[in-house]
Amino acid sequence: MFLTLLASAFSVKSQNHEFIVGALMGFYGIHIEGDVENLYSSSNGTFWGTGGFSAGLNVKRNFSKNIYGAFEIRYIRKGSLYEFISIVGTQAYESIRLDYIEFPLLFGFRINLKKKHLFAETGFAYARLINSKMLVSDFNRWDVSDKLNNFKENDFSWVANLKYPIIKSEKLLLGFRFSYSLISIHNYYKLYNMDYGVEVYYLFNRNVN
Repeated sequence: MFLTLLASAFSVKSQNHEFIVGALMGFYGIHIEGDVENLYSSSNGTFWGTGGFSAGLNVKRNFSKNIYGAFEIRYIRKGSLYEFISIVGTQAYESIRLDYIEFPLLFGFRINLKKKHLFAETGFAYARLINSKMLVSDFNRWDVSDKLNNFKENDFSWVANLKYPIIKSEKLLLGFRFSYSLISIHNYYKLYNMDYGVEVYYLFNRNVN
């Protein structure tokens, strides 16, 4: 269905310049907020953010010269990291990796700057969990199945983006993204995904100024 939407967008763009189709790739700091201490083994440690990745496609439709809507489909990794001192006195780590297919629906503004434009977007995203994995330290072997099995399949989040063109044609943009879960992602504990980082967007076509 989404491929059909993309094909339609290309077709319509050639006639009225209202649709812009692009690809995106992002690198993030990711963290799980809330009762995260319940996820890991009972050691005296520190909870950290870790690194995440995202890639996908974006379709944007102009409502006016400076206002537009956008729909995305993307793979995105979220999760968290736990660092502690092992029983032999060395640093050890455990981590949770959550892989989602995410569908953001965004409302955007094109802000006129001196020579280029700044694009500001906000909206909501629905994400479907496709894989969950927990990497457990060799020093703290324990059964993690109950923790993983109780992550919810659905994640609903608020999203905000800022994008700025890095070439004159405005076909290549550098962006900053932030998102935060609106409801808990776990059945038992109050846990929320948070991610923030940089993204690169390449537009296969763009609107005419």
